[in-house]
Amino acid sequence: MSILSDNKRIARNTIFMYFRMGITMIVGLYTSRVVLQQLGVEDYGLYNVIGGIIAMFTFLNGSMVNATSRFITFYLAKKDNAMLNNIFSMTFLIHLCIAVIILLLAETVGLYYLNNKLVIPEGREFAAQWLYQLSIISCVLSILYVPYNATIVAHEKMKAFAYIAIMDVFLKLGIVLLLAYSPFDKLMYYATCLTCVSILDLVIYYVYCRCHFIETKIKYYWNRSIFKEMMGFAGWALVGNFSHLFYSQGINLMLNAFCGPAVNAARGIAVQVESVVKQFANNVQVAINPQIIKSYASNEMERMYSLVFTSARLCFFLLFIISLPVLVEADFILNLWLGEVPDHTTSFVRLILCITLLDAFINPLFTANLASGKLKLYNLSVCSVSYTFMIITFLSIKYSGVPESVFISLLISTIIGVVIRVFVLHKQINLSPALFFRQVICRVALVAVTSLVIPLIMHNVLCDGWQRFLLVSFACVVTTLLAVFYIGLRFEERNFVVSKIKSIIDKH
Repeated sequence: MSILSDNKRIARNTIFMYFRMGITMIVGLYTSRVVLQQLGVEDYGLYNVIGGIIAMFTFLNGSMVNATSRFITFYLAKKDNAMLNNIFSMTFLIHLCIAVIILLLAETVGLYYLNNKLVIPEGREFAAQWLYQLSIISCVLSILYVPYNATIVAHEKMKAFAYIAIMDVFLKLGIVLLLAYSPFDKLMYYATCLTCVSILDLVIYYVYCRCHFIETKIKYYWNRSIFKEMMGFAGWALVGNFSHLFYSQGINLMLNAFCGPAVNAARGIAVQVESVVKQFANNVQVAINPQIIKSYASNEMERMYSLVFTSARLCFFLLFIISLPVLVEADFILNLWLGEVPDHTTSFVRLILCITLLDAFINPLFTANLASGKLKLYNLSVCSVSYTFMIITFLSIKYSGVPESVFISLLISTIIGVVIRVFVLHKQINLSPALFFRQVICRVALVAVTSLVIPLIMHNVLCDGWQRFLLVSFACVVTTLLAVFYIGLRFEERNFVVSKIKSIIDKH
């Protein structure tokens, strides 16, 4: 009964996360367009570059986010409220220290760069300083509400998580719509209002958590051994994050050096497509992550393995349903969207979507490793693959001159990375590589191959245009859904889907 209840909670939380994603994505895209129109190109560029300076200082906080989420979720599963309160208080103190460090760096190194190196349009120096200082405040506030955010996710209150995010984007939309009536400089007004929203976000997170979770009462607590464990955890997470950042940015620099900026534009478009598609799978993973960590903390290992396998398959299927029409009809979609498509964009989009599909396997494996807390071997293994293939990628593009070679190298490294992760987790938590291959790889491979046949035939037979695009897209969705239902889902999962459909029909 408990497992059934947990599964229903995962399904419900996934729906809330998709609701959140849909609203925030639509409003966010519209907001970006209006901000550009209201601020103008120069001020919008200034806003982005100053935000980029502040973002560079938040690298350390990025590694602590995973550590905070893991420790709060882990001790929540232990049902020890006193210890959970200690952990929360300590994570808040650590984030406060990080906020102070970032504040000092921003007011010294960052300020020096702003005043001496950054190209600022003439007459906009004061506005730039105003924007910079308010950006620092917003950054500090966003760091301080990480423990509260992690607590909401750990308790799986995705409804509240979604509503707070939706409130945030609508407030920002309201600010943008009022930009035309700004009583003073638009850039300064925009920065001031965004800072007010950040303050409100922190207040809402604080009030909600204090009203619903007793462990969020802050007190001074310091435990050297727990701090050492957290820092070790965050340190290895930092190593993994850096290798990923190094590889992804390195690809960009190599393309620029050997192929020129036009190819960088093609990569930028492909990354935009990737980021939109990825959101669909990430929502499922965020909903399942707390259950994976809680299962490990409760020593329910079979339950954890099942969640890892299920989330890997479901995330792949969700990505595949969205990706397949783009993979098949990439030329038509890109021409429709961009008008003039840079060279190599189509091949980049197809390759990067294949890499994104493989990433669906990595996310649940990463969460399982996160739950175990044994990050050293996992991150060293992953980093070794990344750095080795960084060299291979450099050599391949240098001597071939073919831009696609960097993505082919990345695709191969991702495949090897998945295999290595599975075997590392076998060593760490006894996750079965054979079961992972049978329950995940075999099923998704069969679904992928089966789904491709009819759309590819239609793509090659029909004439290019709207009619082919609509028919092929429809065929992609239908064949994928049928393949997922009959091949991708296990027997009990099919029964669950059928029972849900019947209950919906009976209600109407």
